[in-house]
Amino acid sequence: MFRFFVIILAMLIILALAGYALSLFWKLRKQQKFIQNAQKERYLNIKNSVDIIAKSMLADQCNLSEGVRRLKPLLDVLGQPKLSQFNAMWALFKVVEDMPILEERKKLARNQRMKLDLEREDAEMKYQDEIKQELRKLLIEIEQF
Repeated sequence: MFRFFVIILAMLIILALAGYALSLFWKLRKQQKFIQNAQKERYLNIKNSVDIIAKSMLADQCNLSEGVRRLKPLLDVLGQPKLSQFNAMWALFKVVEDMPILEERKKLARNQRMKLDLEREDAEMKYQDEIKQELRKLLIEIEQF
């Protein structure tokens, strides 16, 4: 009788542990699915942002230097394509990446701001046609992503 009681108790413990393990498995699976959906949504939002920025650059609603500064971190998150794969956009980014913006720019003397503006505008004019071609290529690549 005692042996029977121990066997029943052991089976109940095993069933309880199996049930607990199963509930943990389902929680883990649900969490993984949630993370996967969140990542997918994030990539879609980034892809949409890249699309909007590229189209606004093509339509001259966003100047090219601001556009490349905004595209670089977004493309870095996506992984492919990289901004460095687009020679003209990369060259313009290299010109403007260290230029101060917002409050730092306001702190500069007027002649320094004008000098930086001229440098930026010269680079934009130099690479404008190539960048627009690269933006069309980027839009095609992003659409396939």
